[in-house]
Amino acid sequence: MAPRSLRARLLTATLLPAAAFIVGLIALAFFAARGRLEAEIGQRLRDSAAVAAAMLPEGVIARFQPDSARTHANLQQRLQRVADATSARRVFLIAPDGRSLVDTSPEAPPPGEPDRDLAADRFEIERAVGGVPSSSVLYFARDGEPYMRGFAAIRAEGAVVAVVGVEGSARTYGAVGELRNYLIILGILALLALSATVLGASRRLTAPLRRLAEAADRIGEGRLEEPVASVAAAAEIQVLARTMDEMRRHLLQRDRELQLMLGGIAHEVRNPLGGMELFVGLLKEDLADSEAELSLLNRVDGELHNLKRVVEEFLEYARRQPVSPEAVPLDELVFELSMLVEIPIAVAEPGMVLQGDGARLRRLFLNLVRNAAQAGATRVTIGPRAEGGLLISDDGPGLSAECAGRAFDAFYTTKEKGTGLGLALCRRIAEDHGGDLWLLNPGEPGARFALTLAA
Repeated sequence: MAPRSLRARLLTATLLPAAAFIVGLIALAFFAARGRLEAEIGQRLRDSAAVAAAMLPEGVIARFQPDSARTHANLQQRLQRVADATSARRVFLIAPDGRSLVDTSPEAPPPGEPDRDLAADRFEIERAVGGVPSSSVLYFARDGEPYMRGFAAIRAEGAVVAVVGVEGSARTYGAVGELRNYLIILGILALLALSATVLGASRRLTAPLRRLAEAADRIGEGRLEEPVASVAAAAEIQVLARTMDEMRRHLLQRDRELQLMLGGIAHEVRNPLGGMELFVGLLKEDLADSEAELSLLNRVDGELHNLKRVVEEFLEYARRQPVSPEAVPLDELVFELSMLVEIPIAVAEPGMVLQGDGARLRRLFLNLVRNAAQAGATRVTIGPRAEGGLLISDDGPGLSAECAGRAFDAFYTTKEKGTGLGLALCRRIAEDHGGDLWLLNPGEPGARFALTLAA
């Protein structure tokens, strides 16, 4: 799965190819050095074997019999002198078919017996018999040291009568291992340095983007007064910041125009409504004795009150008033609400104090309690929530899963004369306080709302 963050993608896109390149470079340098060293050691051992073959008496070797102890001792002394002169671990003579003849190693098989340790070098021995001095590949003996062998043929009267082998230590091969370790350490340090560089560059790149994302969140929440700060970043990001700030100014201008328009509409509507309410009141006094006409006037009066409430709700939803935080005792707030609604409101934990705008919090709780009463609830309880914030619950029928999915959408309502702004306004008030409001149990009886405030 590809990383999602820009920083992770930059690190992945930079470090993975760099790591592959460094590993490949280390492997290439190691195998090149190893190959060069093996070639040099093999050449030295081949030369030593050729010198030993030239120094040994080919006639004696051609007539040598495995049961000739005197000749065996004489040849072994000669081979030992070669081993001492070349610092070889072992110098030996073998027949062309691989049988051991003379060997300086105390662990060598008896003369005339096959040398099983040379089975892996059969190809090199055959090359030496064919007249081409050869050397084995590097191997590790039982003592853990690296060794190689060089082979050269001994000829008598034009025929190969034996093959001399020189086994030498390749301790200098340890230098290649040290080189490998140095290269690995150097590669790790290079990756760490590259990681730090890329991490710093990614931070310099993503920090302005995070600030722009925060500004975009503010714009999305309707907080348009705070400008989008200019950022010291790449030219493309600076252009994005200027474009976002220009968008914010346009949205702020449109929002102000909308509020002015709504304020003007509310003013123009309120004045006739006030006059109509006054005339309806006068007519009620004049028609106090006429029950039929008074009933009609009461219906008109009720519709006027509904129209006035709709205007107020539209106007309040459209305005984004700044929050004026203060200490709001929950007990006092509930007491004020109980004077405006007909169902009892209980406080689960008396003495709680909220931090927020008292008037706007009063509107939030009033809308929730009124909705509960209109839904058929007979009691509302307000108290602390175990996970934090407040829990507002009632004993009504609750909201169906379908309604709960759109309950906080503006203008969505299932009431005949509802505006669909009650819960939308409640959530906006909670968001203006840095919190949130949501339904905990959609589709279940007894609505349970969770409310959080930043304070």
